[in-house]
Amino acid sequence: MESKPLLKTAAFLLVAAILTTGCGSTDSKTNNAATGISTPKITDSLKGCYIAVIKKDTFQLAITEVKGTEVKGSLMYNFAEKDRSKGTIKGDYENGILSANYTFEAEGTTSERPVIFKKVSEGFIEGFGETKLEGGRDVFAKPDTISFDQGYILKYTETCLP
Repeated sequence: MESKPLLKTAAFLLVAAILTTGCGSTDSKTNNAATGISTPKITDSLKGCYIAVIKKDTFQLAITEVKGTEVKGSLMYNFAEKDRSKGTIKGDYENGILSANYTFEAEGTTSERPVIFKKVSEGFIEGFGETKLEGGRDVFAKPDTISFDQGYILKYTETCLP
């Protein structure tokens, strides 16, 4: 069906327009003049741990700091049959999407890659998409084609794993 790519492109452009708009309001809502959409101001309510356990694998997203749209925390992928990776995230949360840079240690090497999560009622779902090297860093090659359908739900929990 031809309308799906058009709809994805429109959604991406809307998100891009919102991400590039400044955010300095102290009101409980931020009005985006470019789109006319009012979005709730981000608060510390995102803080906490979000965990998924899939068979013997464990994944944890821990959000430790929220300032405006900027989010900081940690991310861990603990695969039962592979090396685990654990590191920090720093990114932005806008319109239910957390887009961040993940700096992590795996197999004795420090690496970076982009990560993206969509907020759902139970927690977050990780998105997946093709990446490319740009300016010496990996970035999503086609942000409008990121899929959240293959992801697992990291559910909110009161306690973080060590």
